[in-house]
Amino acid sequence: ERKTAGPPVRSLKDKRCMKKHDYSGSNQGGGRDGRSRRTEAQRRTQREMTRCSQGWNDLLTEDQRLGWMRLAESLPRRVRKGHFYRVRGHQVFRAINSVLMLLGRPPRTDPPPLPKFGVNPRITLQITGTSRGLALKLRLSGTPTEDIMVFASPPWKAGRTYCGDYRFIGLLPAPVKGLSDITRLYIKKFGVPPPNTRVFIRTWQVVDGWEDRGQMQLTTALVPTR
Repeated sequence: ERKTAGPPVRSLKDKRCMKKHDYSGSNQGGGRDGRSRRTEAQRRTQREMTRCSQGWNDLLTEDQRLGWMRLAESLPRRVRKGHFYRVRGHQVFRAINSVLMLLGRPPRTDPPPLPKFGVNPRITLQITGTSRGLALKLRLSGTPTEDIMVFASPPWKAGRTYCGDYRFIGLLPAPVKGLSDITRLYIKKFGVPPPNTRVFIRTWQVVDGWEDRGQMQLTTALVPTR
């Protein structure tokens, strides 16, 4: 009777397999609705990296390319998984100009001189509640001599002790009485953080596209309960 009534009913497992197969066609790399999961900042970074790669071929003269290659040869070797390797000229060109584009500055076609970083002041995050709302400020142990890039995390749970999600929010504003106000920069990026959440900040100096990541500073603070 079952054979004559029609095809057998598919099991729940078969239906799940069919659903999984349905989403693996033209929607690869995206969500179930076919949209990309990348944020606008990630897409902008990808576009900037593409422009830097094209600039190596289209913007530079042969002498300029040789200059970037000589600069790369003068840099110390890097270590990856126990192996030493040298960076290439196009890698240095792309790294320098991607930072300059992130800062909204014009790209360089000639290689810049090696950087001389100044004193890196100690930075501590302070989050306070005021009559006008929330205030996020960075206390500096001294006056910075170079530009300082500020990266922030979205608000996390209060008990979190580690963060790997940092996003560039801008250059460190000029300090007033030892405090740099980053409230506007943070809220523009993430909105107002809820009470009893944790915010992570990391900073490092930048000179003409060179980043001093070796002197990175990390700081964190809790949003006060109102």
